Amino acid sequence: MQTELISADDKNRAKNASIRTPHFRRMLRLVWPHRRLVLIGLIASIVYGFLNSAGIVSVLPVLKVMLSDEGLHGWVDRSIAEDRLGMDLDIRTRADGDNDPIRQLMITDVSTHSDFADSGVQALDSIDAYALQPSGDDDVESDTQLQTVEPSKFLEAIASADDGAKLTIVTSGPGGDSSAEAVMVTLDQASRNWRIAGWATSFVPRARHQGGRVTALFWVLGFVVVVNLLSNVARFIAQYFVAAGVLRAVMDLRRTLYRKILRLPMSFFTRDTSDLVSRFVQDAQEMQRGLMSIFGKMLREPIKAVFLLGWALALDARMTLTMLLISPVAILLFWSVGRKIRKANNRLLKTYGSMIGALGTALDAIGVVKTYNAENQERKHLWTIDRKMFKQQLKIAKLEAFLRPALEMMGIVGIAIVFAWLGAKVLQEDIKLEEFGTLVIVLGMLIDPLRKMADVYPRVMRSAAGAQRIFEVIDTPEEAELLEGALELQPIKESIEFKNVTFTYPETETPALSEINLTINKGETIALVGANGSGKTTLTKLLVRFYDPEHGAVFIDGIDIRSAKLASLRRQMSMVTQDPVVFAMTIAENIAYGTRQPNEDAIKDAARRAHAEEFINAKPEGFGEPVGERGSTLSGGQRQRLCIARAMLRDAPILIFDEATSQIDSESESQIQDAVREYATGRTTILIAHRLSTIRFAQRIIVLDQGRLIDQGTHDELIERCDIYATICKTQES
Repeated sequence: MQTELISADDKNRAKNASIRTPHFRRMLRLVWPHRRLVLIGLIASIVYGFLNSAGIVSVLPVLKVMLSDEGLHGWVDRSIAEDRLGMDLDIRTRADGDNDPIRQLMITDVSTHSDFADSGVQALDSIDAYALQPSGDDDVESDTQLQTVEPSKFLEAIASADDGAKLTIVTSGPGGDSSAEAVMVTLDQASRNWRIAGWATSFVPRARHQGGRVTALFWVLGFVVVVNLLSNVARFIAQYFVAAGVLRAVMDLRRTLYRKILRLPMSFFTRDTSDLVSRFVQDAQEMQRGLMSIFGKMLREPIKAVFLLGWALALDARMTLTMLLISPVAILLFWSVGRKIRKANNRLLKTYGSMIGALGTALDAIGVVKTYNAENQERKHLWTIDRKMFKQQLKIAKLEAFLRPALEMMGIVGIAIVFAWLGAKVLQEDIKLEEFGTLVIVLGMLIDPLRKMADVYPRVMRSAAGAQRIFEVIDTPEEAELLEGALELQPIKESIEFKNVTFTYPETETPALSEINLTINKGETIALVGANGSGKTTLTKLLVRFYDPEHGAVFIDGIDIRSAKLASLRRQMSMVTQDPVVFAMTIAENIAYGTRQPNEDAIKDAARRAHAEEFINAKPEGFGEPVGERGSTLSGGQRQRLCIARAMLRDAPILIFDEATSQIDSESESQIQDAVREYATGRTTILIAHRLSTIRFAQRIIVLDQGRLIDQGTHDELIERCDIYATICKTQES
């Protein structure tokens, strides 16, 4: 299974994720704070593209040394001379009876912009004699300096002549007739590219014999090695700095996302939490891969292709433009296959989200699974989901497997066409064999960036979808957005009041609370009793502002808690939940959780009052003992007592106990109740309990049923007049 095909999604994923969306642009802007690192990478990518293409094109000098009679220097000299004279030249060998063959310098074409164009010099003429008068030497008679042309020496002289030198040539036609008069021109400077080529070849010893050509070959090959070494160094720098910038950007994104998730309202968490995990991990990873591809291959490969294209155009513009005719077909193929990959990936990611949820549920309830011998049932369930994933993965793999060969095949067809065209020109002696080989190699290498882009495009499409999902979370309004001017709530002085409170959980229709009117005085201990689902815990959630009521309001000292800053409200609360929450920290860190600069003595005192000190001291590392994920090394009762110690250490004026002693044995329960009675003195305490011993501890008992407040009073009062309360007490006594 290819890991790059795996991501996470659910039914909320956008069906038409695109790189044209604002989310994709926001993803790109993540890199802006780290633009210096990415800029270094991009500059190195440009250097790599140039050097890489130069290393590929440097095959031409190698072929010139190995295959051409004129050699490397001769080719450069001829090219510079052609540039300065405005004509194409070729060295031809003509047999002269029994004598040695004669080497002639033939003009194969004359540019219309050349100084020779209007002088009678024309194609198929040969240059027989010449005179070169240095610039500024006006006293020398040009006709006294004519000398017979030896092609290689003539070309070398023209290539190395100063600007402004005067050249006189004598030509003869195809029949051997000499021109009526000599033609004189002033030499202009060669173009910059050929001046650079001349300067570069000046470092290579000029070959005057066969051994010299071997030496020149070694020099050229050494140059190729150095260029490729520098090219790979630039590539390393490009990849490293781009990776550094992108990884920092994704780290910033995760930090922002983590902060956002922790500040989202509780209603956001009523959906499957595996979706949040997948967004935080998988979708962020998809964005990381996409950004790596965008600032890596998606920029590096086109840069390399541009340089290669430039070299190819310089070698033969017509052939290169013919090769580019396949580009529209390649773009159409990219678009078509990319769209199919995106759709298949959407279905894959939805299934992957189901896999995360199913696996998480099975692992969390592994004890129940084993007890009920349901291993096969869970295996079949996961296997069914896995089969759906497999089908989508296989479809994506098939599309990606098709895209690269299809693009390569198109490139091969284009190369074959150009190969046939160039081959015909070689046989017709219109171009030289080494130039033919170089052009074919350069055009062939143009396929490589296209092939690599075939891998990049699907990855970028997946990152666009991941960006959309992540920014949906980031754009979600935070929990009770803190408006400017929100009140700083002071510690409770008088009472808590629920006034006409009605609340319904999201995605449900039946109200959890209906028209609740309740006043809790400062320092009073009340107990909320009722059957499961009667609204006991919901009432405390409204007090802590996990949710806000649909109708009515909750007041502390006459202040609507919705107008208070959340931090100031929750500083007044200590809470022990029904399910003891223990983090993967040490025991001391769990007790001090949420307390700034905790005091070691205060931690130990809280543990003592919660009757947790005995089992803590029995641990090998005492308060420094790690408790494992979700407190896996502790029993249920031990976890409960740690949570009670945490609430005691917080020392808040309002104390909420939700089934606080449900997992503690009777002896420990009695001791804890004594500690709670002492701790509750002067504090407003809300107890949610079914045990009669805990209920009797309260000064006032509130009876709830199906979200409504049925009755309230003392134990004796309610046992006489409230049937629901009497039933609860009978159940406890039986």
